[in-house]
Amino acid sequence: MRLNKYIFPTILLAAILTSCGEDRTHEYLEKTEENQWILSQMQSDYLWNDSITMPKRKDFFGSSSNFFYNLLYKGDNSSYMTDSAAATSYGMSFAIIRDPLGTSTNKSYALVLFVEPKSPAERAGVKRGTWISKVGSHNVTSGNAGYLERGNATKLVTWQIELDTESMEYIWSANDTLSMESATATENPPLYLDSIYNVRNHKVGYIVYNRFTPQAQSNDIANVLSQFAGQGVTDLILDLRYNSGGSAQEAARIASHFVPAAMQGDTFCRIVHNSDNSDKNITYSYSSVTPFETGMIYILTTAATRGTAEAFAASLQQTLGRDKVLIVGENSAGDNIYTQTYTSPYNFTISPAVGELHTADGNLLSPYGQHANYTVNELSQFHRLYELGEEQEYLLYNTFYLIVNGTLPYLPNETDAIAPQTDKHIRKGKSITK
Repeated sequence: MRLNKYIFPTILLAAILTSCGEDRTHEYLEKTEENQWILSQMQSDYLWNDSITMPKRKDFFGSSSNFFYNLLYKGDNSSYMTDSAAATSYGMSFAIIRDPLGTSTNKSYALVLFVEPKSPAERAGVKRGTWISKVGSHNVTSGNAGYLERGNATKLVTWQIELDTESMEYIWSANDTLSMESATATENPPLYLDSIYNVRNHKVGYIVYNRFTPQAQSNDIANVLSQFAGQGVTDLILDLRYNSGGSAQEAARIASHFVPAAMQGDTFCRIVHNSDNSDKNITYSYSSVTPFETGMIYILTTAATRGTAEAFAASLQQTLGRDKVLIVGENSAGDNIYTQTYTSPYNFTISPAVGELHTADGNLLSPYGQHANYTVNELSQFHRLYELGEEQEYLLYNTFYLIVNGTLPYLPNETDAIAPQTDKHIRKGKSITK
């Protein structure tokens, strides 16, 4: 067992505070208690706790946000902090894209990918496929995307891309200026959409699932799958393209519906902590539920699919076989780090990395993302981004084609040119290990 290298500086500090005859320890602790709490949690459970350098005395008097992020390991891109302001949102996810028509190489737009129900964005009239060039007095850039995430009541300058019937080229056309109220606490339902489609001789069930909220949605999924079974669904599409993770326990519960009864009890995934906390390693198994029997399962992913959503796709492929589970879309994010959320007494939470995600085969989740068996880039059709669930929606339509024909259609308009210019803003899911 390692000695706690942080005990000695704390004792020394206490000695300094009392050396002049006046005990100011209480005053010091009161002014620094928020950051002391952060340090305590990080020393205990952080995946890279052995990399933490003891902060200097002055650091304890700084902002909690700076204090937290300064403790992080240099390569840590997963840990995050949420204060009371950050808990509010306009309720939209988007991609920052330099002018895709090339009319102005220095101009950027936000292309809205998803709008949360009952959010300020929805009430303002923002829809999937809306282009935003300006928020308030700020032109959209990749460096100021935060203005589109939260803030006070504001105005959005929106545009649309239209086909000029004379030149047969796409052009920008000014759209509405939308009034958006102040950011509020929003709730994006994990089970966002479920539908059944008749596609030739296939009856296809479709589920959009946006995050794995602990102990929240298993019954809802069971009810939907029961309806699917009653309707004779032959193939299933699980849309995880904007699923940024969440609870591994809940992901295991959801995945359990798709494995045969004989495999329930097998390993779904593991959370592996560092050597200091190996006693906290935990294995999640497929639980005993009524299995949903279907033909093929198609999982839709993008670069915004991350963490436990990636483990979900990888483990199902490993458990059921790659001839049963196909990934369609883009390669996922490659986030194999598991975070755990701690709620402080000071009106903020921290979500540090606490472990690594290992999938059903016992191996570490790939840091390069889950490889799409069939690549379809939804942003290649940026000029017509249909609502999720509409049959013309690019990724869904191509999956229907794959189900019927066993291959993708020829995609002459597919282009990767837009991908390097894209900075996606999808809110992270909170991972909780209990």
